[in-house]
Amino acid sequence: MIGVLGGMGPAATADFMRQVILSTPARRDQDHVPLLIFSDPTIPDRSSSIIDSTVPSPLPMLRDYALRLQRAGATAIVIPCNTAHHFYDQIAGCVTIPILHIVDAVREELDENTDLRSGGVAIMATAGTLRSRFYERKLAQAGYGCIVPTETEQHLVDRTIQLIKGGQSEMAKPFAIQAVQSFRQRGAGSVILGCTELPLIKEVFDDILPHVDSTKALARRCIRYISDGTS
Repeated sequence: MIGVLGGMGPAATADFMRQVILSTPARRDQDHVPLLIFSDPTIPDRSSSIIDSTVPSPLPMLRDYALRLQRAGATAIVIPCNTAHHFYDQIAGCVTIPILHIVDAVREELDENTDLRSGGVAIMATAGTLRSRFYERKLAQAGYGCIVPTETEQHLVDRTIQLIKGGQSEMAKPFAIQAVQSFRQRGAGSVILGCTELPLIKEVFDDILPHVDSTKALARRCIRYISDGTS
């Protein structure tokens, strides 16, 4: 049973569950992946805590909820929030079950799709995720060159995420389009939707650049874990 440490944000968690269901080759209810979902949107903002050490940290709640999922019977945990992976080691250190890393899932998608490997890979994510640099480190180890946003591009990405979280997806789309067009002009061959809010408007990227949906990648990773038991 996969434990889902969610609520960051709630719509992204719901999309993760939907992606697991859609990606599962099931013919009946019993063929689907067992999920135990813990969704608490009151977890303090992850990006803010990375950038500003004076604001509340989400880590105590993340550790507590991971333990609750383990005690409730989860055999592995996923966190459908990219920025929360800044705290991955501390969360993983308090449980004895594996936590499937979202960047490992994204890397597997890149490895499997040759269309995504031409040119640099742009990272579209929160300011906290970029400050943490875990995408760059993990992808560099796998041989991928990353394109990180300029200050102007990051302003567009931050505004996109803020509007989606506020339930204003239509207003978010022009900002997202501007950011991805700029990535393409700088030589990006693909873009990682490295915030689980971004796949909620992923249709806007289809005609601009090939993209990796981090939510779908993590969902597919869950299904592989259930199938073969490896994290």
